[in-house]
Amino acid sequence: MQRLAVSADGRRLVTADGKPFFYLADTAWTLPQRLKWDDALHYMHVRRQQGFSTLQIVALDPERDGEMRSPSGDPALRGGDLSAPNEEYFRYLDRLIDAAQHLGLYVVLLPVWGQLVVGENFAGRPFPKTVTAGNAHGFGEWIGRRYADRPHIIWCLGGDRQPVHRGVDYRDVWRGMAEGLVKGVTGVACRHDEPHPAWRELLITYHTCYEMETGEYSTMSYWSDDEAWLSFVMLQSGHGAGTRNYTVVRQQYERERTMPVLDAEPAYEQMPMNWPELFPLHDEWIVRKRAYWALLAGACGHTYGHASVWCMISERERNDFLKYSWYEALERPGASQMTILRNLVESADFERWLPAQEMLAHAGRCAPACVDGHRQAARDRDGRFALVYLTDGGTERVDLSGLDRELFGIWFPPREGTLTGVGDDNEPFAVEHADGWTTVKAPTSGTGADWLLAVSSDVSWLRALGAPRTWGEPLAVE
Repeated sequence: MQRLAVSADGRRLVTADGKPFFYLADTAWTLPQRLKWDDALHYMHVRRQQGFSTLQIVALDPERDGEMRSPSGDPALRGGDLSAPNEEYFRYLDRLIDAAQHLGLYVVLLPVWGQLVVGENFAGRPFPKTVTAGNAHGFGEWIGRRYADRPHIIWCLGGDRQPVHRGVDYRDVWRGMAEGLVKGVTGVACRHDEPHPAWRELLITYHTCYEMETGEYSTMSYWSDDEAWLSFVMLQSGHGAGTRNYTVVRQQYERERTMPVLDAEPAYEQMPMNWPELFPLHDEWIVRKRAYWALLAGACGHTYGHASVWCMISERERNDFLKYSWYEALERPGASQMTILRNLVESADFERWLPAQEMLAHAGRCAPACVDGHRQAARDRDGRFALVYLTDGGTERVDLSGLDRELFGIWFPPREGTLTGVGDDNEPFAVEHADGWTTVKAPTSGTGADWLLAVSSDVSWLRALGAPRTWGEPLAVE
């Protein structure tokens, strides 16, 4: 596998030889603590075959187990001391990371979860501050050196916490860890605010939270352009039902310092919409909405999550809220629809997409109360095609004046991925547009009836959209 880097235009991720890389991640935060070897291999095989390119995991995550033990019971740290990592635990993490590489999966690795820095769990209860300004650099250097030769690792700091948490500024802790990482990976000592070439040798970002008090949820909510260590922007649009991630994706897309942006924690499938009431739970429609909104607004990739998979719920842990084990949840509809999404972007020249809300009669704007009626548009950078996502189907007026004169269209349903034209043959249909404008009408409308309209003069390109692909045959991993 090749190392990843930021593209020359700062919009995408690319491999070392310059080929576009589509970041489609699954959230597996607790994998090193929760899944024994054969289960972990099964999990990775399934996700690979579903078209996921990336896994998001945490080396030290106390959310499910304060001692952060491996499945065989080895604690991650001896005596809870960050300067005393347990070799038995990390050898298991090594095996998982190497298996991912063998299967062609990139790993977003968080060295530590934010709880270990701020000293507070997700419920607000106190927890030991394991990571401090005094030891963050040393651990960063140690873990960076350990995985320096793994080309498939993407580094990520944070972990469900803003760097300024409840008025306390922890940015120097994270800066110290970033400086330790670059020293461990490259052997070069450089400062967090020094634009040194060494920073380009490791792809690194910061995973934030959705801050209820302010509504902030971007990497750059509390960091500035002076932070030379940051390579790209992560969002956590979170689990609220009405969040419009396309607004922040576009905001970050248009920022002065150009960096790739993606939503790394949108609403998880079957995650609660409300706390602490828990119900109702998110269905696959909100999973699709957040993905298509973000990608057409300029994101370089996307992350999927399931409420039973991020924490690897066992069969005996199922309840009224977590109805599925992690094993059962692997095949839930939202995950399968990420395969459809991957098929689409790989056939639709994803690296050429540009946000194009100006194509829409209402510019894609919609009050919070009508978030499910939102429309999002993108076009090819050379005017070869356009894509319009109608969240609940229905009609929309679209300006096609920037495209070729003779145009055809096809309807792509993100639920099934089977192209829909007009008439019995389902072939692309002619698109009439007076003075550039036309009114389009999706085949259906209403709750869950989202559609993507593709318009182009190239009929063969339209016919090929979303063609099923084979994303990976089973491989032996020792």
